[in-house]
Amino acid sequence: MRRALAAAALCALAAGGARAQANPGTTGGSILQVPLGARALGMGTAFTAVANDDTALEYNPAGLSQLNAQDVEFTEIAGIGQTSLQQLSYGGPIPTTGITGNGYASGAISALISQDGTIQYNQLNANGTLGSSSNLNAGQDMVLEGGYSERVAMTPLQVGNETYSVDHFLGVGGKYLHSTLAQSYHADAYALDAGYLARQPQTGLSFGASVLNLGSKLKYLDAADPLPATARAGVAWQGGQAGVHNLTLAADTDYELYERLYHINTGAEYFWLKTYGVRLGYQFDRPNQGGLTLGFGFRWKGQFLIDYGWAMGDVLGNGQRFTLAYRFGGVPERVRARVRQPYIESSPEREAMPDLDQQRPDSEEPPPAPAPVPRDNPGVPGWIY
Repeated sequence: MRRALAAAALCALAAGGARAQANPGTTGGSILQVPLGARALGMGTAFTAVANDDTALEYNPAGLSQLNAQDVEFTEIAGIGQTSLQQLSYGGPIPTTGITGNGYASGAISALISQDGTIQYNQLNANGTLGSSSNLNAGQDMVLEGGYSERVAMTPLQVGNETYSVDHFLGVGGKYLHSTLAQSYHADAYALDAGYLARQPQTGLSFGASVLNLGSKLKYLDAADPLPATARAGVAWQGGQAGVHNLTLAADTDYELYERLYHINTGAEYFWLKTYGVRLGYQFDRPNQGGLTLGFGFRWKGQFLIDYGWAMGDVLGNGQRFTLAYRFGGVPERVRARVRQPYIESSPEREAMPDLDQQRPDSEEPPPAPAPVPRDNPGVPGWIY
């Protein structure tokens, strides 16, 4: 039975491109390594310091604080073997100043489903003849995740005669992975993500760092494999002429802790009139899944978004991403940046009473003496009749 399971597992990994690893190693749950989001893929996945849409959940949860409207996104991945992968996400600002009271509170949730096609399973008789043959579902993954982010501090930075303010954001996320192999074997795992983002609005510079997929192991039968824990860091610059030319340049590095693989990613994005965009990127040090990436984007009335991303791969084939998004309920920047006002306790005995002095007389006069009681006989005390 174990041999049959091993054969089915090998077939599932061969049939499902999203399950294949860049270099065979010791981690499981490789669905967590599939680059998500057409925009991020078009920029070579150099998105850790950009992370200003729902896909911040996958690269740096601290970037959720940059969402300035409610955002619903649907992503379809095509061109990776027989794999079919869809993701639906929702994120946006939260009407609160956050736990620390510094504003920019945001949250997001996401659901991802991956189907790896079918495999033919043949069972042999004792004499080596074919006993039965059937088609099995090669594998299926479901990932549910959520995240939260807020601004935790503001730091003034003096450069020459200029003072710049740096915003610091922290974000956390959680994942639940349910994996099915060869239609009959199941495994579950949980993971945590954490991210940090520093942004200087005046210069357009930002720095991001995150750790992803820290959690339990994925176990089908006896053996258990750790999740693909990854550390990321990156820098980005965003500038141009507001409303006319918008340019983003980014560079990232990521390190897979268990696989001990190190990668470098670079990307650029240019938007004209906030409507038409093109993207270019390159992924280094990925012998089985790297190289040039391209993409484009279209924004209609600032609400409807269409993004496409393409990545060159030597083994997995040319991966493609299509993302449709709808944004609504925009929140002004001044509202997002609002901080909590300090609470000052007061009591009646401590409150100032300015009218009290006005009601008090300038000088106190002694009360008038009581009038003498008239007596008919002054020689007799008044209490004797």
